[in-house]
Amino acid sequence: MSNFVKLDIKALDSYQPLMVISPTGSGKTFSVIKYALKQNVYNKVVFAMPTKAAIREVYTKLSLFTNYVGRDDSDARLEDSFNAEEVWRKKIIVTSYERLLQQMISYPSLFSNSLLVIDEAHLLLSEGRNCTLQELLAYYKFFREKFGGKINIILLSATMPDVDSLSEYLEAKVICNDKRPVNIDVKIVRVSQKRSENYYLNKAIEFINYVKKGELKLENYKQILVYTNTRRSAEEISKLIEKELHVSAVFHHAGLPIEVRKKIEDDMRSENNQYKVIVSTDTLALSINTNVDVVVVLALKRFAALRTYVEPSTVAQVIGRAGRPGYSEKGLALIFAEPDEVKIVNKALKKDFGRVPEPLDYPQTVLRWIYSGLDPLLLARYGYRYSPSKIKDSLSFLENIGAIQKGKVTPLGKVFAYEMVPKKGMNLLKLIIKFDKKGNPLARALYYSFIYSFFVDEYFSRKVNEGEILRKGNSIFLDLVKSLRGSFGKYTYFTVGESLEPSTWFYYSLTVPQVISTDDIAESIRKSSEIIYNLSTYSLISEDLSKPSYFIMRLMRSYRRVIRGGKKGEEIVDFIRFCFSNYQELSKSKDEFFDTQWIRNA
Repeated sequence: MSNFVKLDIKALDSYQPLMVISPTGSGKTFSVIKYALKQNVYNKVVFAMPTKAAIREVYTKLSLFTNYVGRDDSDARLEDSFNAEEVWRKKIIVTSYERLLQQMISYPSLFSNSLLVIDEAHLLLSEGRNCTLQELLAYYKFFREKFGGKINIILLSATMPDVDSLSEYLEAKVICNDKRPVNIDVKIVRVSQKRSENYYLNKAIEFINYVKKGELKLENYKQILVYTNTRRSAEEISKLIEKELHVSAVFHHAGLPIEVRKKIEDDMRSENNQYKVIVSTDTLALSINTNVDVVVVLALKRFAALRTYVEPSTVAQVIGRAGRPGYSEKGLALIFAEPDEVKIVNKALKKDFGRVPEPLDYPQTVLRWIYSGLDPLLLARYGYRYSPSKIKDSLSFLENIGAIQKGKVTPLGKVFAYEMVPKKGMNLLKLIIKFDKKGNPLARALYYSFIYSFFVDEYFSRKVNEGEILRKGNSIFLDLVKSLRGSFGKYTYFTVGESLEPSTWFYYSLTVPQVISTDDIAESIRKSSEIIYNLSTYSLISEDLSKPSYFIMRLMRSYRRVIRGGKKGEEIVDFIRFCFSNYQELSKSKDEFFDTQWIRNA
């Protein structure tokens, strides 16, 4: 037990901020859970987690000991009984970074005399989470002054960056524990770089050949976690491993229905594992206890608009998953690295995690700060790394796009702020507002929701087998917008020089979850339709889009419940057709979820 981290209880009871740096599996989160259950200083303890799997795990642990715990994430909101106000009145809340930020902006008084627990704080280095976490810290610092110190924060990470600078900024006490519960042997397997081939499959083949040569004897290990960083590669690699190595393999990523993810996570904690190999994205590399013997790191690059390397902190996090406390004497981490990737691995092993960059999307943060009634230039005072000159540049952008006027948030800006719209989303929505013309309101609302989702959530960069999707899918969504199809692309081509039209496969994707995981796409379209709905209710876009966009929001929530229930193929098509065929009736229905009526109808 000496390897497990210990909190400074007296410091927490006296509102002393903490930064806890301790290896994966050393009980950081569990120690805070124990404190949260016993403490009587804070009115509220909020656990902010990066993944739905981590949120679910922490909530489940807390629920064993108290009824005064609530959970708020996109999965929890699919439950019939979910009530956001009721959840946030609980003494302990487990939520995502984004939900926490939204609550801090909208209901600041909730956080007087509260303790914020930010798990996996090294994601300050992540392009996807940097902006949200920076903003959370800025609001925390502002609230600490506003509430006279009666709010506190704990940052947790095995790979904390910028320790000296961050601790000075937060005035935090640093608790550092270098001892691992289970030691890990790390081996770098050097592989050649093959530019003309699929990067991920090339790495997978190298691993498969490594096993076939007898370098790794699978029978000696209970379970193996293989890390990659795209959903498609996770799916392809798991199928290839199962075929070539004749072992049970499965893939795990955030796009899978909750029941599927939960089954895999439960299997990882069981004594008798159903799966020998689990291929996962970051969903199992962060926060959640995995209990695997071996970790195999295949992905050390990211391929988005520009090719970049995986952050050394992420590599270190994945390596730290190897070894089963209480079961294994040692863990094993195998890292398959091309020549140019070895430097990233070395940085991870040396704990050279780099410096936290300044926020990567200033306009959305500046706008939300103004929306909160605060002087945006105060961000440079309360924020960790905000540039006054870039704050001023953002103010000019927000003025030009119509989100603020004379320093005040406009109705358009209110929608952008509340919905946490990024800069590129603001630009796209302005184009949609200008483009909107008369026509079928349902078709228009659907069309705009698909456009926003496809481009702002960057599905345009996802590599898919389009032929298979078009062959197995149903064109129901494309049929509904066929009168509009292509028109926005022509408009944007002449306006901004780029055709912003969703690919045909995107319209088919919701009817083929067996080919492409669509839980994430449905949630993305739900969020997009909520934005269109709010624009309509503020009369910023045609008011006749209010009813259909609200209908689409409910349809997407219900769709996620249907695939959670294991429905496939024609059953999903039947559900979608039922909804559109009964559009008028369902729009008036007081039932929040359409699937309940579909089931009754059947």
